[in-house]
Amino acid sequence: MDSCSDTPQPQAIVVGAGPTGLMLACELKMAGVDVLVIEQRQTGTVGESRAPGLQAHTLEIFDQRGLLDRFLQLGRRLPFALFATIPMSPSDHDPDWPGGLILPQHETERILASRANELGVRILWSTTLLGLHQDEQGVAVVIDDGHRWTTMRCEYLVGCDGGRSTVRSSAAIAFPGEDACSHWLVADAHLDNPPDEPFFRSPRIGTVQITRTEPGWCRLSLLLTSPPVDRAAPVTVDDVRAAMIEGIGTDFGLTTVRWASRFSDAVHQAAHYRVGRVFLAGDAAHTHSPIGGQGLNLGIQDAMNLGWKIAAAIGGGPDSLLDTYHDERHPVAAAAIALTKAQTALIKPGRQIDAVRAVMTEALATSEVCMTLSARLSGLDIQYCNDANPHPLLGRRAPNLALTTTRGDTFLFDLLHEAEFVLLNLGTTDLTPVSGQCGARLRYVQARLQHGNTSWPIPGRGAVTAPKALLIRPDGYIAWLTELEEPVDHRALTKEISRWMT
Repeated sequence: MDSCSDTPQPQAIVVGAGPTGLMLACELKMAGVDVLVIEQRQTGTVGESRAPGLQAHTLEIFDQRGLLDRFLQLGRRLPFALFATIPMSPSDHDPDWPGGLILPQHETERILASRANELGVRILWSTTLLGLHQDEQGVAVVIDDGHRWTTMRCEYLVGCDGGRSTVRSSAAIAFPGEDACSHWLVADAHLDNPPDEPFFRSPRIGTVQITRTEPGWCRLSLLLTSPPVDRAAPVTVDDVRAAMIEGIGTDFGLTTVRWASRFSDAVHQAAHYRVGRVFLAGDAAHTHSPIGGQGLNLGIQDAMNLGWKIAAAIGGGPDSLLDTYHDERHPVAAAAIALTKAQTALIKPGRQIDAVRAVMTEALATSEVCMTLSARLSGLDIQYCNDANPHPLLGRRAPNLALTTTRGDTFLFDLLHEAEFVLLNLGTTDLTPVSGQCGARLRYVQARLQHGNTSWPIPGRGAVTAPKALLIRPDGYIAWLTELEEPVDHRALTKEISRWMT
């Protein structure tokens, strides 16, 4: 076994070059961290739709990093939201509602890999993690690139290596959950005669999905009438055809399958997202049915939450900051899992399920239910705050409001392109810029709201009075604010800055 002790060691290692791992690597690199990505595949995902739904908050995240246009150029806008494939129209109740995007996962990975390359992220393809050992100074890993075993060290290690995570098992992190009771088949297929409706109900297998994701290709998803004999066996075109004939009575002219897989309604969530210097993100931390399109989006949010915190710790920040990753993200995934379980139940067959779907369809047309569930599904309702009675905006994502600064007109998300903290002054005269207190990662901006806006929208909850100053974290969430009628409490502001940055 070779040792890399004579060569520069990365400060952080990310295991897995899927969307979560690539996003995290970009976040770390932007914050000045020397990061290395290890990926056992020879290349990234090619020609597989996998997780094709990008939720509204995920698009906001890409906008905050200046990447949104790259996704919009390739994807198809989704103005409505889906609950168990039942459409909701939040834009009917809120004209400013941000929609989602349909984009095959291979395109999402290609964009993020390109961004990682632009930033200078190192990626070792065809490299497998064999094991790890951590101590108070860092983490030692053993990797295999197909030619030799190598030992490397880093300060922090993050497992973004999927539901069968080697990092999770090597770190002995428990992964409790519920076993599967139903199984589905999913595929990218060419159909000579695809149906007009993207979703329809079959008396035998419940909701069937046949949606056009790319020119010439349809995304299929249908319940299997019996569990697969071998879940690990490759899915063939004959398997797909047989499942279609058995479940819906036709294969709609199936000719070609470029990718196919199976999924179930099993759910699992890591007991701890952090153990010492080892972290879990994405499917390594939580797995569930893909109904509702939560998985990839949760992983991107995990990466956005964790990257700047690891960077801060490497720069001398408080170790307690790293604990906030589990504290903030574990409840979010738990809530998403519960929502996914409810949606999965509603796509199954049966007259009673049909009746419940009819009731839900009516309920989802009402403003309150539509807005509440749309905000929850899209990730726009998250509030990172443990206070018993927090301010409605504290711990929430800052909206992308139009601003006028000393340098001209801009949008709030444009201020986050460099992944810095932003101290935003919206009109008070007694706010100290706090210059030099926290180094280069804090940016002071004096601005005013355009169009005379005096309130901020909270999706699913209405509007609240706009604050006169706020501290925005690199991931776009509000860490501190002061209201219009209050004087600035500089002691509280300094304390909050110290909590997150020093």
